[in-house]
This record gives sequence, C-alpha cells and structure tokens, in this order.
Amino acid sequence: MSGQYLAAIMMFFVTIGFTALFWLPALKFNQKNTLVKFYWMGFWSFLGGLSALAGAQSVLMILGQDVERFATALLFGVTAAFVLFVMFGWGRLTLKGLMTVATKPK
Repeated sequence: MSGQYLAAIMMFFVTIGFTALFWLPALKFNQKNTLVKFYWMGFWSFLGGLSALAGAQSVLMILGQDVERFATALLFGVTAAFVLFVMFGWGRLTLKGLMTVATKPK
C-alpha cells in the first residue's frame, strides 16, 4: 500500500473519530426543554458537520484531488451558517428567559 493511501486512510479515521466526539454530548446529555434541545442538537450537529467537511477536504487533498476552491467555499458557507445559527439561538433563548422572568407570577 502506498504512503499516500495510508495517510488518507489515517486521516479518514481521525475525521470519523473527531466527528463522533462532537456527537457524543448531543446524544449523551438530554435536555428537557424542547427549544433548548433543538439548539443543543443543532450546535453539536453543526460542529460535527464542520469537522466532517474539513476532514473530507483533507482526505481528498492527500489523495491529490483539486478541491481547494469548492471545499473552501463550502466550509466558509457552513461556518457562516453556524455563526448565524448560534447567534440567533442565543438571542432567542435569552429573550425566552427574559420573558419567563418578566411574566413569572409573584
């Protein structure tokens, strides 16, 4: 087996390992509130997806494929979507918490 294929296989399994580590908190810690659960699962899903895309780009680059422009654009788009998702989720959860405190019976 050539060194290039061995390096690609190793990078593939490292990518699978890191992606699985990002899924572990999402599956292990259960959230009771449905809104919090949605953002909790989405946060870890995005991180897993980002690591999977970055790992796939690395594996293809090790194998000598020219994926630089497409993979970089894809990673940039997913990263921007992740930031928007986190900021929107933070704002929504903060407003929900403030509304709960404001309307709490005294």
